[in-house]
Amino acid sequence: MLMSPPKIELPRYIDAPKLIQREQQLVGIVPRNSLSRLTSSVESVLDDIWVELSFARDLERNRVVRGRLQFQVRRICQRCLLPVDQKLEAEFAWGLVWTEAQSSNLPKALDPVMQEGDALNLYQVLEDETLLNLPAMAYHLEACVDRDKFSSGDDGACTSESQQNPFRVLEQLKASSNKL
Repeated sequence: MLMSPPKIELPRYIDAPKLIQREQQLVGIVPRNSLSRLTSSVESVLDDIWVELSFARDLERNRVVRGRLQFQVRRICQRCLLPVDQKLEAEFAWGLVWTEAQSSNLPKALDPVMQEGDALNLYQVLEDETLLNLPAMAYHLEACVDRDKFSSGDDGACTSESQQNPFRVLEQLKASSNKL
């Protein structure tokens, strides 16, 4: 279910440590034309990406960003090759780190997000999240191609030889060993 998104555009760069220290929340949109990799991965992005982020420290004092995003894209159905609209939602939990060593010490429930410099490129990290949540295949939920149009090759290719019992050879070996 898509929430009615606020029309407040999130900043491209954020000071994540400061937001974590203040335990801030951000709710807003990322303009659909700002995510070039997502745009090139689908036929079209139908709406702006709605995002909700919560910044805090967990019990182990890790810097954590929890959030959700919702977006709608148009892709090509792999069955009928016609456009299909997909509404996608994702929840995520990031652990903010600056080094690989910090990354390896994060709990498994947190995905490491490497911050380089003072500001975190929020659009880039959110675009990574949208790409990770795209289904591998796009198809209509309802049947868009008749089942009788599916085939797995030539129907006459099955011969009686290929339908024989695969254990017949073992029976012959057993019979020949009993004669000895």
